[in-house]
Amino acid sequence: MRVLLLALLLVNLVFFAWSQGWMAGAGLGPVTQREPERLALQIHPEQVKVTPLASASATAASAPQPAPSAPASAPSAPVARPSAPPPRAEVAATAQPTVCRQIGPFGAMETKALAQAQAALSQAGLQAEAHTSPVPEQWMVLLGPFPSQSAMRAALDQITQQGKVKVYAPVTDRPRYEPGISLGVFSSEAAAQDQLQLVRTQGVHGAKVVQRNAGLNRTVLRLPALTPEQVKALGSVSGQLGGQVVKTCAQAEP
Repeated sequence: MRVLLLALLLVNLVFFAWSQGWMAGAGLGPVTQREPERLALQIHPEQVKVTPLASASATAASAPQPAPSAPASAPSAPVARPSAPPPRAEVAATAQPTVCRQIGPFGAMETKALAQAQAALSQAGLQAEAHTSPVPEQWMVLLGPFPSQSAMRAALDQITQQGKVKVYAPVTDRPRYEPGISLGVFSSEAAAQDQLQLVRTQGVHGAKVVQRNAGLNRTVLRLPALTPEQVKALGSVSGQLGGQVVKTCAQAEP
């Protein structure tokens, strides 16, 4: 047994010496792989420098650091949420069709009728817009004014008896020309002058052409956006509007 162990030990020692090249002088040893031709292919080998690897601490410092996370206790920004759509009833209410209505015009001598109409509208819960504009120009062939009503009636009877003048009537809506007799109202001065020449040939003397509406205004009450419920309320006071009727708004009305 001892002989076997000594033999194994001797074999191991011989193998170790062989592997380390200690027996190369005797021609015994492992074959070394060499390629001397590769050294001849190198270009400027003296410029090659060996740089040691960076230390672990330097590598850790140069590595990108992750962005710090927000603290768990920080409140998150509120997220905007789309507003809820309005209820259908509200949408229907705002989408109601509206209409425009007007009352008038009220002439310069109809202040009481205008006040009556405004009071009726207020009673119905309606607020009208009052639009005032000059009364369109008119020219009148005027006989007078006379010093008294009796003098005016006498002149009127004479014209009636002659039967020549076709257009005549007492002036009742222009205080500045009362008591007087109108022999025709015209939209142009030229037409009024033609009428004046005609009545003179018919035996009427002392007549003249005057501006009938000078300095006078008229007023229209306007309700521009009435809902169906307000239209019903307007209809409930239609008989209290100073003798005027409710009309659809005119585009050219001021």
